[in-house]
Amino acid sequence: MNLTPTQRRWAWNALWLALAVFLVLRATSRREERGVILSHLEFGRRLLHGVDVYGPDPSEPANAPRPLHAPYPPSFGLLTAPFAVLDDTLGTRPARAAWALLQIGCLMAAALSLRRLTLERAPPGASTHYWNILWALMFALGARFVLRDTHGGGGNVINLALCLLAFTAAERGHEGRAGLWLGISLATKPTQLWLLPVFWLLGRRRTVGATILTGLGCVLLSLLLQRFDFGPWYRWIEGSWRIGTQTDAFAVPALDFPAFEWMNQCLRCAVARWFGTVPPEFAARVAWGVMPGLGLSQDAVTWITRVLSLGGLALVLGTAWRTRRVPEARLWVFASALVLSVLLSPLSWKAHHMALLPALFLLVQRAGAQSGTARTRCVWLLVAWAVFCLPGKELIGNNGDEWQNSLYVITIWDAVLVVLCTRSARAAAREHEEPAARHSIR
Repeated sequence: MNLTPTQRRWAWNALWLALAVFLVLRATSRREERGVILSHLEFGRRLLHGVDVYGPDPSEPANAPRPLHAPYPPSFGLLTAPFAVLDDTLGTRPARAAWALLQIGCLMAAALSLRRLTLERAPPGASTHYWNILWALMFALGARFVLRDTHGGGGNVINLALCLLAFTAAERGHEGRAGLWLGISLATKPTQLWLLPVFWLLGRRRTVGATILTGLGCVLLSLLLQRFDFGPWYRWIEGSWRIGTQTDAFAVPALDFPAFEWMNQCLRCAVARWFGTVPPEFAARVAWGVMPGLGLSQDAVTWITRVLSLGGLALVLGTAWRTRRVPEARLWVFASALVLSVLLSPLSWKAHHMALLPALFLLVQRAGAQSGTARTRCVWLLVAWAVFCLPGKELIGNNGDEWQNSLYVITIWDAVLVVLCTRSARAAAREHEEPAARHSIR
């Protein structure tokens, strides 16, 4: 059916509106007595009231209390406090709806940022239909992560939007504004900490400085609200350091940080699973069975983890330095850094993989721009991603989902995306250098 440009625009607008309404209704229809969004609200409420943000989690059994949101810094409450006020005044459902609307706004901000960053790569006179197709494919390929984050009330889409807004502002020369966005992101959830050295190597030193100042401001504000009780910050810093340096992925973390779960798809857990030995109590959780690992010693597993982590970090940072003067290459580096941060984080739940959306967007755009064998390879790569990464418990059930988690399919693809993005950055740099070299010869 042939549609006019106006009809296409209305059709796309209707589709996006329908999806937004669906996500809001889905988020506000939940009636559970526990959940991520309720913990968010409680965390923000405690920060405002000046009480211990890491006090016992009200959703946990009274005879076995655990701290609320142990891996989150106290400044995370700055993001959730306004919604806690809304919860106290109008009720939980309006607070849920407001949070869902914020998530949708951040999805829109992320999509629009990617369009601004890739305008020069689009075909001449690209219509809104072109961009809508790219966005639809990106969200479809990342649907598992988008649905997980928006359903549970997560903040990962918010952090993704903040990081994209920061990179977009920095690329336009607004480095103070970029530092403000990135500082808020890292102060509320520092998963993307590795963006700081990447921005530095890309020549955005003022952005890094503004980020640090913004982060310090958020810390100071959280301390002010907590009546300058440094205890929560000391606790979070110690717990983060100890889980970050913990060599045994299966061991119980200190200070009640989250224990091992199969859905934690970080690099450290994947290496421990495939190169070490899975303890029987964790293997028993996978109904379909766990294939044995290589059974190497803990020391060997630790060194393999360190080598792979340092190798990935060197690859991304080295690529950032080498390609820092090429705008198209810098975007690929930025996308690779987002993925690398998820890989290296000690806690990488499925919803954290919202950070993969820019890499998927760039690959979709590349598939449309190429032709011949190159296009075929890129399309088949995206098809393989969809086959291996999209099926979740909605399609294969809880047992199938846990079995897939135990294979660390997502982690393997994270590593693949890091390599693909850095290779693409280097290729873009070479394409930029070749005409300059020919011109200098003449």
